[in-house]
Amino acid sequence: MADGITSPWWYHVGLGLSLAFALASMSLRFASFGVPGAMLAFFLLTWALKRTTGLALDRYSATAGARRVSTVHVLTSLALVLPAAVLEWGFDVIGALAVAGVLVGVLTVIMGYRVDEAVRRDLRAGHDQTAV
Repeated sequence: MADGITSPWWYHVGLGLSLAFALASMSLRFASFGVPGAMLAFFLLTWALKRTTGLALDRYSATAGARRVSTVHVLTSLALVLPAAVLEWGFDVIGALAVAGVLVGVLTVIMGYRVDEAVRRDLRAGHDQTAV
């Protein structure tokens, strides 16, 4: 079962692009279209993932290892976005959120693959099987 917990390549790339697009849209002043578009992309990606893999799994909290990786991802993303938001909106540094968006997008792709690895590793080791 553990080997079947692998997201297709397009899932993590799509999530990263969606987050990058949402943050860039805030920076470029078209958030009223960009953020809902990114949210729609997120829901479509999640739906397509479940349909493609046949698994309805909250992979970001399925096991202790996945939760650790997800926590690092969220905290690192916040550490990138919060200062960028202060620069963008507090000091009129146009493009700060767009740069943070690109960084968070790349981070999302990398950490998404690490979450998949953590879930597989934990399931092979017999941890948190009831969470699946």
